[in-house]
Amino acid sequence: DIQTYLYTWFHPEESSGSAISRARAGLCLRCYVSYPILKACKKLASLYSASHDFTYRDLLPFVLDDDGKVLIILDQDGTTQLILNGDRETKKTDYQFFTVEVLRKYNLNSPSKSRLDDWVYYQTKQNPKLKDFLSERGLCFLSDWALLNRARPTQLEQLLPRDRHILEAFHAVYRRDRRQQPEKKARRCPDPTQSQLEEMRHLLQEKSVIVNSLAQLSNELKHLARLLRRYDIWIRSGFPPSESLEVSDWDTGRDRELPDPNFTNTLDAIARQELQQFCGQQLIACLDLGIEQGLTEHITKLQHSRSYTRFASKVISGLELIYCHGKSQAEIASILGMTNQSQVSRVLNPKELLNRVRFWTIDKLFHIISHAAHQFNLANMSRDPDYFRNLMEHLETFLDAEVFQEAAAEIMTGKKCSTNSLYTQRLCRYLETLKQENHD
Repeated sequence: DIQTYLYTWFHPEESSGSAISRARAGLCLRCYVSYPILKACKKLASLYSASHDFTYRDLLPFVLDDDGKVLIILDQDGTTQLILNGDRETKKTDYQFFTVEVLRKYNLNSPSKSRLDDWVYYQTKQNPKLKDFLSERGLCFLSDWALLNRARPTQLEQLLPRDRHILEAFHAVYRRDRRQQPEKKARRCPDPTQSQLEEMRHLLQEKSVIVNSLAQLSNELKHLARLLRRYDIWIRSGFPPSESLEVSDWDTGRDRELPDPNFTNTLDAIARQELQQFCGQQLIACLDLGIEQGLTEHITKLQHSRSYTRFASKVISGLELIYCHGKSQAEIASILGMTNQSQVSRVLNPKELLNRVRFWTIDKLFHIISHAAHQFNLANMSRDPDYFRNLMEHLETFLDAEVFQEAAAEIMTGKKCSTNSLYTQRLCRYLETLKQENHD
């Protein structure tokens, strides 16, 4: 393998070659990594530039800063860049070339076994100058725990009661422990410990907020962080929420953002992060398709029912009354000429409709992601026998957190317009479209 050969020559701890041989090996690698750097910039621009007014060319100066005219080696510790001049003498360079830094930090023998291309991609996304540029355009880089830790009272007011209690419990425990840490150790917000999560869970039980497991609590906290992230970007930039770049652990090179720990780890954290962003981008389109398919099935079932076929034509009006105008089932029975509230419930059956919509939304998103597997480095992961199960579980977790948990809560509590979930908004939009088409 040529990469391995060049790597062993370039890195001082691996090489016994001359300085000029090491420098030339490094130059070959610097040339090689410039292409995945370019690809990373194009990928970032495709993900984030639509509403933030920049192209991949605006990102290149921050990371493609190496013209290859200077020979560079690393010192014996492998920590410092040294220029090798024509007399084969070395001196410390005043400027740190990004390509060389990427190669310096890369560990061919690390347990993660990350490919060089993937490591370059990860390092490019974490480049401080590039991140500063994106941050100026409203993209947020705080980790989940940092976002939760700094949440302000105005943000708590936007949350549902359960979410607010969970965040207050997080603040009571996590903030207290952060304040007790020495200042030098308190800079990074680490994952909450098992004992911290246990204490939070105990505080929630005192407020009659039931959390079945520490894993569930951790996932709910991460969901809250996503909500706060959207709020933060909206306030800072004035743009609709877009998915953000996450802060990863610089020591391990791993992201920690998605809730499913079985969905692979190490290098594929990069793919997971992009998958999360892609899911967010496809969410509305898949939900709209799920609503269309689910409602069509619901009406078709009634049309083939001997008892309720005459009510199939009233489903659209009934759903509009209950979801878009906040009418009670008793009121709907009177308006649509049904016998009683029970009959309305059996005809409209919001729970069954929601389950149908959920099924088709997950199905649509699964097929879109399956066809885009190469985009997220999922091709290798698909060889895992548990791949499809893990992917489906991940999509279910994502869609439930973003859409269907809140929609189910509306049905259970009888809240309609007051909560105005994403599901309700998109359903009403689709019902309005159907009404306009019928009028035309």
